[in-house]
Amino acid sequence: MMAVTQWLSRLCVAATCLGGMTAKADETSTNAALDAGIRTAQSGAILAADPAVAPAPVPPVRRPDLAKADADDILFPRYPILAPNVAFWTKVFSEYSENQSAIHDMNNLDMVFEVLDFTSEAAYMDPGSLRRLKNAEEAAALTRTRKLLEEVHEARYQPETLNVEQRRIFDLFSKNTDDARFANAAKALRSQRGLRERTQMALETSGNYLPAMEGVFQSYSLPLRLTRLPLVESSFNVEAYSKVGAAGLWQFIPSSARIYMRLNDVVDDRRDPWTSTDGAARHLRDDYAALGAWPLALTAYNHGRGGIARGLSQTGGTELPDLIRGYNAKSFGFASRNFYAEFLAASDVERNWRKHFGEIQRKTPLEFDVVETQHYVPYETLRRLCNADDEVFRKLNPAYRPEVIAGKLYVPPGHLIRVPAGAAQNFTVGYAQLGDHERFDQQRVNYLLHKVKRGDTLSKIASRYGVTQASIRNNNRVGKKGVRAGQVLKIVPHSEARPGPVTVAVGESKPGLTRAEKHASDAVAKAVPKPSKAGYRTHKVRYGQTLTSIAHTYKVSLRDLRQANDMGSSSEIRVGDKLRVPVSR
Repeated sequence: MMAVTQWLSRLCVAATCLGGMTAKADETSTNAALDAGIRTAQSGAILAADPAVAPAPVPPVRRPDLAKADADDILFPRYPILAPNVAFWTKVFSEYSENQSAIHDMNNLDMVFEVLDFTSEAAYMDPGSLRRLKNAEEAAALTRTRKLLEEVHEARYQPETLNVEQRRIFDLFSKNTDDARFANAAKALRSQRGLRERTQMALETSGNYLPAMEGVFQSYSLPLRLTRLPLVESSFNVEAYSKVGAAGLWQFIPSSARIYMRLNDVVDDRRDPWTSTDGAARHLRDDYAALGAWPLALTAYNHGRGGIARGLSQTGGTELPDLIRGYNAKSFGFASRNFYAEFLAASDVERNWRKHFGEIQRKTPLEFDVVETQHYVPYETLRRLCNADDEVFRKLNPAYRPEVIAGKLYVPPGHLIRVPAGAAQNFTVGYAQLGDHERFDQQRVNYLLHKVKRGDTLSKIASRYGVTQASIRNNNRVGKKGVRAGQVLKIVPHSEARPGPVTVAVGESKPGLTRAEKHASDAVAKAVPKPSKAGYRTHKVRYGQTLTSIAHTYKVSLRDLRQANDMGSSSEIRVGDKLRVPVSR
């Protein structure tokens, strides 16, 4: 066990369009946190490209003073077509309260027909009742406004016949001469609740993470303004989880997360602010490399890289306005069309936070040391060794699944653990003294038991637990006739990562490998080359492999593997790389 003290040395700022320029924030936006400084071994962590290992942290960096307004306009252009959208979202983030709802035209965001205000009701109503009231009033307002627009459309050639409310609507369109303007607006009504309180809280919370996030993005030579994207995605809420399964500060969906970080039965790195920040940096870097412009790359972060490429191909366009004007795919809806405008608005608000919110108190950066596990260890043991209460330890290591926290699964070897600042040495001493009852050579076994009831089918059971029917068949003696009432089935928890060895209940004997597992095991064994005379094997990195998985395959420590390849504390590897693997003795 050792504290990680060797930092990545990738911090360089390239004076290029890709990363040499960034938006100049208000000089006090994060300077208080940056001026205070963070202990070198305690800043937020920058993660290597190896998605299986959380790499060592990097020192905090001050925002470089190389951003100019004109440079910002080059990187993040303000297209005239988006001006009304940016103005609308600026009001949403900084003016409209969470107890206000704007009724607007989703295709023309400068058309706000009514703003509902529930401030007085919020003072005495419980959250559930207030939410129901808002939903009902918003629905009524949409119906009322739609009817008004339809009435104005019918009388558009005789404005003198309009009543006061109808005339107000008519006058809102004074600059629009399209004959179908009122009818089109009636079909495009939408309500939007304000985010002022949430944005202020996000700005306060961001102080915990922004200095480290800027360090990560600078290490990849990316514009630092991109670190403000969580204002749009999650309001800097680490616990944020969307209806479509996106999680964490950066709102990664599972499919994207699997590319850039760990997502399995042990950890969900989307919930880790430091790990997910590295993943987001690489995601945005790849989007930019594919599309060549930040407006397109940011929109791809929401809509998908392939979708943006298809849209450009179909429209023959080269930039975001071409998509907004001509790409009519159903999937390219309101959220995607507005994502870049929201980013501009949110980052503008953050840059000028004092103008919008007055004095606010930013939280200070979280400080921690980093240590590395070398065995399978209970989560509770790691927490005890660093003498941290449960809340602090979880805040520093938020990626672990409930099964790990509850002790049903162990924290595996090669995991970098964040401990309170100054606790690394005591942790290391305590770890060395652990007995065999607290550190293990293999993962703890675990599965769920299900007793089949009358009416249960294999399909119903698989759906209930979110697993495949094949998984249930492979781990139980289920024949062609299916399950039978009274039968007890072993349900292996669903893993969002690649399939691994079947786990079994504590205290029961481990079943034999399935055919698929045996095939995978044999394939790994055959792939391991024999050692050279020099005491090293050579391993060519294949798709899906990580430094941790390679270390486990050859039964060497992660530290020895890094040292053999002069990697320092980095774990970044790429498909096709040839690694020197020391012979395990």
